[in-house]
Amino acid sequence: MRQQGRIAIVGAGPAGMGCARVLSERGYSPLVIEKDGAPGGLCRTINFNDYLFDIGGHRFLTSSEEIARLWREMVGNDLLSIERLSRIYYRNRYYNYPLSFFNTFANLGPFESFACIADYVRCKYTQPGDDDTFEGWIVNRFGRRLYDIFFKSYTMKVWDSSCEEISSDWAKERIAGLSLKVALQNALVGTRAKTPKTLCDSFLYPRRGPGCFFEHLERAIRASGGEFLFSSKVVRVRHEHGRIETVMIKDTSRGTVEEIECEALFSSTPLPELVTSLLPPPQHVLDAARKLRFRSFIAVNVILDKEELFPDQWLYIHEPGVKLARVQNYKNWSAAMVPDQRKTTLGLEYFCGEGDALWEMNDVDLINFALGELERIGIVSRKHLINGFVVRCAAAYPAYAIGYAQEVETVLDYLKGFSNLKMIGRAGLFRYCNSDSALLSGMQSAQGFLKCIFLDKCAPRSIIKQIIQGGRKEER
Repeated sequence: MRQQGRIAIVGAGPAGMGCARVLSERGYSPLVIEKDGAPGGLCRTINFNDYLFDIGGHRFLTSSEEIARLWREMVGNDLLSIERLSRIYYRNRYYNYPLSFFNTFANLGPFESFACIADYVRCKYTQPGDDDTFEGWIVNRFGRRLYDIFFKSYTMKVWDSSCEEISSDWAKERIAGLSLKVALQNALVGTRAKTPKTLCDSFLYPRRGPGCFFEHLERAIRASGGEFLFSSKVVRVRHEHGRIETVMIKDTSRGTVEEIECEALFSSTPLPELVTSLLPPPQHVLDAARKLRFRSFIAVNVILDKEELFPDQWLYIHEPGVKLARVQNYKNWSAAMVPDQRKTTLGLEYFCGEGDALWEMNDVDLINFALGELERIGIVSRKHLINGFVVRCAAAYPAYAIGYAQEVETVLDYLKGFSNLKMIGRAGLFRYCNSDSALLSGMQSAQGFLKCIFLDKCAPRSIIKQIIQGGRKEER
């Protein structure tokens, strides 16, 4: 069945929902196409036997007043202010994160501490690392010994790559501004003025998880005329003369396919998927898209018959002998996530490749495997397990391999040739951004689209083209 033209948005994650919000408020009726059964993407909250689980923990942190205002509008008094506590678990000890000078060296002991300080001074002044790689960037700012302890094993768990093969863009985006010197200044002066946003001491969090924000947002979009197709995916995009003409949508629950005409298409789908659906793409663009790599994510969620385990919202697991990377303790995010306060719920997080051994493991074996790793490092015994379930998320994180930026540029340069196509969000822009930035990217793309429609009525086409292409350049 073929429907008449409308604005289509692929993905109901933060970017897609932000885009739909702006368009619906301005009198449009966007159609949001989402492969999952609920909005939010990786920020969904799952209700399992009345226990609430995130897909990983999602803090509400932003420097945008526009985003903060939207959060307050949707969540209201249920937006809690949470004091952050997250630490690194390494060889039966807990290290503060962000790294605290005195805590770190008290845990390491005097001999290792002096060795780390000497190595830090040497690397600080000799700069032995290649600043273009993750390893070199960290070594130049922390020294090799601290890199080996606090960065190497965890980063290899996340990306399954040598740290020499990972671009330093990853470090610059996630921990820029943090160094041993800053850690010492924070310890002595008690300020975190130079600490990056992701390492802030406090954050906002909806009382019943981030999913409730997106549920409220969905209702607001529907009330303004927007529509949603859940359990659906775009399988083909037809284009002609530099314009997207139609998208073919498959209902994955029923197997039916429909084709709709598009006035415009906003896509937060992973770049390689979009390129392959745009038949036929040029070979060099297809080759570049195929080189872009994503890392998938597994959350093993368990309910335990234990009242207390640790006070942190989450732990980074730096033990090299286990695959477990992070542990979320949802009761410490919000007590409302756990209906029985005598119990504890954990999200045990693994990073993997789609189709590898962990990804293919059945749920029962995966829960047993994860609990075995928790037992091995001494956090909790599997005998306390009450129930559990597994969530798999494909293509969750764009991987910043050396040379990735050139491949992204090649793909985006091709896509900007379509006058009514906009890429948004983490996967659509191949940018490891936080949820507030993804939300903002969707809102700003919709605002730019509306501006162009307005100018189309009163400005020469040359001016409109400059605005459209300028916006795309800024997004990259």
